[in-house]
Amino acid sequence: MFNLVWDRAHQRSGVDAYLDVVVDGQPHRFEVEVKSTTRDSVGSARDVGIEHISKWRRKFFVVGFYTREAQPELRRCLCLSPADMEPWIRSIEDRIAADFKLAAKASLRLTMDDLFEVLGEKPYYTVDDAKALHKRQLNAAQYKAARDMKLGRKMVISQAKMLEILRLRVKYIAERGATLNNPKLEKTFLEPFFGTDREVSDSNWAAAVRQLAIDFVRANPTHPAVAAPGAPGPA
Repeated sequence: MFNLVWDRAHQRSGVDAYLDVVVDGQPHRFEVEVKSTTRDSVGSARDVGIEHISKWRRKFFVVGFYTREAQPELRRCLCLSPADMEPWIRSIEDRIAADFKLAAKASLRLTMDDLFEVLGEKPYYTVDDAKALHKRQLNAAQYKAARDMKLGRKMVISQAKMLEILRLRVKYIAERGATLNNPKLEKTFLEPFFGTDREVSDSNWAAAVRQLAIDFVRANPTHPAVAAPGAPGPA
């Protein structure tokens, strides 16, 4: 309906779709968050943290409102720019910012004594030690790269490097507790957009969302979403 570029096999945590426009001869590609609901409010994501905030600030949101019938029908649709979304995004950021700062500061206060208490005092550590501590938060290549100390013919992990990994683990655990579970785009936020050019009718889906993007680029040339325009990639 909106003639967006999308990958049918995209992962749940990936980008829903892309919107390509050319503004004054310059190509731009925007990420699009596609949402649907049968209610007046819209869910966002599980475990919302700082990474979500950063990604959302660069995205357009397309929200479809459906009937609650056995075979839902689209009633109306909103297309919102990053500027439109900013007040809501900032409100979520304000709710979690302090906790994420605490997570970062608390993890940095860990010392070598803390490492020895958790993993035992060793002259060096192995990748298995690191995996037992940090689980699957690092991939195989990252665990391999963590080996910063040569012991004969093999590479191992120094005490200093393992302390870094311990700090990462504590930061991860603390940040998990700081996330919000599925904060809603509430009716009070969405309602003012209905009846404006942000509400798209069935006669101009694709054209309307592109005009919104063009207007956004021209009105916000230094916004992070448009500051580094790029040519559209393959469909």
